[in-house]
Amino acid sequence: MDTQQLLVEGASVPWKSLALDGGGTTDLQMYLKGTDGGPEAIHARISEGYEVEPHFHLAAQFQLLLEGSMTFPTFRLDAPAVHYTEHNVPYGPFVVSGGHDMLVLHTKPGGVVMMRDKERRRQANTRGRELSCCAHEVEWEPLPGHEGARRKVLIPATKGPSAEIVECPPEMSFVAPASEYGHYEVVYKGSVLVDGKRLGPKDLRFVAAGEQSAPLVCGPEGATLIVLTYDRDAALSYGGSTEEVLARMER
Repeated sequence: MDTQQLLVEGASVPWKSLALDGGGTTDLQMYLKGTDGGPEAIHARISEGYEVEPHFHLAAQFQLLLEGSMTFPTFRLDAPAVHYTEHNVPYGPFVVSGGHDMLVLHTKPGGVVMMRDKERRRQANTRGRELSCCAHEVEWEPLPGHEGARRKVLIPATKGPSAEIVECPPEMSFVAPASEYGHYEVVYKGSVLVDGKRLGPKDLRFVAAGEQSAPLVCGPEGATLIVLTYDRDAALSYGGSTEEVLARMER
């Protein structure tokens, strides 16, 4: 499997619905399955008012909240917003509301470990980083080198991983810098053309570590993109697999 640059058109990915403990449901699309140790991306919608119990993932993770809200014990995320954790960093519980819709993004298979699992929770990385930001908390600023474009920096690169929203005018050509540990580019609004394919809202591209990607050419309505870039914590795999976890839930 070539994982250097992967495009995902959400409309082509089937949905599955899973029952959750306590009566909730989650609707999922496995955008990328972590094949051969490659990137793993899940599009998820959790039922209104459901409380997700504390847990962690075995890989560096971005949660990108596209719609709705997520209320944690000490903070709240309102879309668009981003939540980052290093591998094995526990978080939650959180309650979803407002038409929850998010992407869960890893550069390698992540899986999940519930903190109620007394044996496996010993793996928790209690000193790792947890970062979050809502777009409404940050002001727009000009995008260097691109007239008419602007951005919001949700997580600055000085933190290690980074996240920014980029608003581009029609027909603009956008190229994110090559990243040492890989990054995702998500279409939030509008459309882009790349490699002969048109990507719309909630579609994405994964670009592997060290790869220089082809330009994203914005459509006639312009495009708002969200770029999520990993740091060294994404370089290793710690043995997780979300696809395997979901298979167990379906039994």
